[in-house]
Amino acid sequence: HARLVSNLQDFGMDLQSALDAPRSFSDSGEMRVERGYAEAVRRRLAEMGHAVVVPDTALGGAQAIRIRDDGVLEGASDPRKDGCALGY
Repeated sequence: HARLVSNLQDFGMDLQSALDAPRSFSDSGEMRVERGYAEAVRRRLAEMGHAVVVPDTALGGAQAIRIRDDGVLEGASDPRKDGCALGY
């Protein structure tokens, strides 16, 4: 879930947006990218030599809770899977 952390830290996304963002995964010579990536991004990856594949299924799923600076619990649930974030 390095992408989640990058979305939070590098791009300043809120927790739900960070989970909602499209994902990519490289394995066995393929660069799998979810449909949420722009065609221009997929094309550029292919130009760079990646074997780009758009999978039929989601790449992972997550639920998360973080404690904000003000002490409030912020929860988020990935729309790719069934689940919820609970805290008390």
